[in-house]
Amino acid sequence: MKQKMSNLRLPINYNEFIIKNEVEKKIGKCGIVKIDKLSLDCRKKHDIHYVASIIVDAKKNKSKLSEYKELKSNMKELVCEGVNTDSRPVIIGSGPCGMFAGLLLAEQGLRPIIFERGEAVENRRKTVDIFATGGEFSEQSNIQFGEGGAGTFSDGKLNTGINSEYINIVLNEFVKHGANSSILFDAKPHIGTDILLGVVKSIRERILSLGGEYHFSSKVDDIIVKDGEMQAITVGGIEFCAKNVILACGHSARDTITMLYEKGIEMESKSFAVGMRVEHEQSMLDIAQYGSQNPLLPPSDYKLAHRLDNGKGCFTFCMCPGGVIVPAQSEQNTVVTNGMSEQKRDGKFGNSGVLVGVDPADFGDGVLAGFEFQKNIEKLAYNVGGDYSAPAVLVTDFLAGKVSGDLSNYDTSFTRGLTSCDITKILPKFVTDGIGEGLTKFGTRVKGFDTSGVLIGVESRSSSPVRVLRDECGMSNVRGFYPSGEGAGFAGGITSSAVDGIKTALKLIEKLKTI
Repeated sequence: MKQKMSNLRLPINYNEFIIKNEVEKKIGKCGIVKIDKLSLDCRKKHDIHYVASIIVDAKKNKSKLSEYKELKSNMKELVCEGVNTDSRPVIIGSGPCGMFAGLLLAEQGLRPIIFERGEAVENRRKTVDIFATGGEFSEQSNIQFGEGGAGTFSDGKLNTGINSEYINIVLNEFVKHGANSSILFDAKPHIGTDILLGVVKSIRERILSLGGEYHFSSKVDDIIVKDGEMQAITVGGIEFCAKNVILACGHSARDTITMLYEKGIEMESKSFAVGMRVEHEQSMLDIAQYGSQNPLLPPSDYKLAHRLDNGKGCFTFCMCPGGVIVPAQSEQNTVVTNGMSEQKRDGKFGNSGVLVGVDPADFGDGVLAGFEFQKNIEKLAYNVGGDYSAPAVLVTDFLAGKVSGDLSNYDTSFTRGLTSCDITKILPKFVTDGIGEGLTKFGTRVKGFDTSGVLIGVESRSSSPVRVLRDECGMSNVRGFYPSGEGAGFAGGITSSAVDGIKTALKLIEKLKTI
């Protein structure tokens, strides 16, 4: 008989024996015990502990892995029978959305063809590292573009606000391909960039083993439509037959989205957010959150939000405990920042985006006006130093309305260097005002947040500023064209993008079954 126990209190040094002992104190002798969910409660600094949901089965515990296998089995029965495999699906992009769409299609024998403008992940890592340490910048292979998508060079955070049965499939696939099994029950699961690189490669190898096909350094530059239906794509002037195309290009593929708009693919502008990265010493954050540093506790994190006086929101985004700030632009002569951390999160600093919401009314008319808004900020950020250093200001100076002194030797994780500047010359006033108001409020929740640290900018790629429209069949106004994932405006992170890729692949298969 299976039983679920919620709100089980566990010490910070828990292990499987402690868990079973705590369970048996409440219900007596029991069988297999597994963690279903686990979160850290540090609201009272003198009483920090974990809170767990536990599944107990006196006979045989049905783990999440077995549930996952059952779900995939049911899915296979649903989609396999009667599928027409004459037209191989084409996927534009190999981020989480493209990977998981490709994996499902490959498992159904459809041998997808994946076009990725960037490099394979092992080569992409080298290219990213060269730029981060002062070398040349590549517009086609960088932190935004390449196998694995932007999420590969991030914290690998997997928590999401969506509810879907497919989340379990995504998490278990990650574990199957090398991620730590703790992501199956952690309340805030993350993989870490160092591990995610191998996971991405392993998923690619699985797709290839099933007859899928990858084309790296292959940017799709045009689509060919006839009588409202997809016919082909072109890559470097070479035409490929493409009757069924999944768009999984990521939120930074502005040129691809612009090309699609000019081809008549219907889309609309949407809200997003911009701001700066804030970096503090991780030790300060740990003391603020835990009351002291304790090697048994994980590096502390935070998630903060504040409703501004003007009605907009200011919030922290993509917090990276023990992480680094990385250069994340996708175009020459621009500066964009993002956060990244490895699995151990053992770096000296913690960072997050401090962002303010931006609405279409803020950036003007036109479906693509959000792109121009982003570009303008990113170019102004580059002009501060003119050498890919990042514009920066100490938090205390910013709140005092001052420009910081020379920051070229400031201790930071950002390897391209900092250039002191007046960020009000880069970001709109409503954004800088909102950051100031937000920082002050956040300082009341995390001691030291507003009295230490440095703002490093700009953070402008929180999400896509457009949404490519699709119908109940998953298609745009062009039949056979399936907008999906974060680049199409339907996701906001690794897990939600992967889930949307699965859903889109299922829609495509349903279409093929009817042909």
